[in-house]
Amino acid sequence: MADGAGGGGRWVSWAALVVGVLALVVGLAALGERGDAVEEPVAASPVDESLQSQDEVDLFAPPEDLGALLATVQESTVIIECKGSQGSGWVIDLEGPGPDADAESVELDRKYPYEVITNDHVIEDCHESPRKVKATAQGVTYDAVLYSWDVKNDLALVAIRQEVPALKLSDEPQPGWWAAAVGSPYGLEGSVSIGNIMNIDGLRVISTTPLNAGNSGGPLINSRGDVVGTNTATLSGDDEPQDWNIAMAHYVLCKEIVVCDSPSGWSWNWAD
Repeated sequence: MADGAGGGGRWVSWAALVVGVLALVVGLAALGERGDAVEEPVAASPVDESLQSQDEVDLFAPPEDLGALLATVQESTVIIECKGSQGSGWVIDLEGPGPDADAESVELDRKYPYEVITNDHVIEDCHESPRKVKATAQGVTYDAVLYSWDVKNDLALVAIRQEVPALKLSDEPQPGWWAAAVGSPYGLEGSVSIGNIMNIDGLRVISTTPLNAGNSGGPLINSRGDVVGTNTATLSGDDEPQDWNIAMAHYVLCKEIVVCDSPSGWSWNWAD
């Protein structure tokens, strides 16, 4: 019995040894196969043709994801207040004052490095008290100051201390483009109205996008979310065209209230 038991134990040991060797051989073979697979060239993933770049967006059609686009624009649109007046504004990314700027302008830019475009008629009562301007977004009131204004073209620049995402500027618009106005008519922040570009009349972008009191100074955007112009006025009455809503073109900003030396941001080629 003892010898039998001992012989059975040796048989189990030899069997285990054989199984271990076979496992090692199989493992080495599998490792070799994995090594060969790594060395084989890997095919590039196919490009998803459904993903369009911003340059390929059809500006005559509504955006594919309207909700996401409007959320981005609303984040960059603010309420502007001056004493009893209330309107809208949109954040723009500008360089600092020009090389000929005075020391006061340079210091203001250092303290208030972010800029908001609005209408002059929204902030006209603050010409003599520029620190009375208020800029509010999503319940947060920012430190703000009236930086410059252009009465003739009804535009103004408000500087704020806190950083807010800036909107991009549109290429020269074409009649028929989809368009939307974002602003705070009657204090309803983030309101949206939709239409299209009717035409360009000199420095005015005419659209069918409805405007109401409080939309003044807000952005008129295209289907990329780029700013086509600053909403300014609605023309109506017996002696006026019906449903003409006016946004001032960017070129006016360059002529009067900001420095436009950067070729990448100001691409409209308007004649003087």
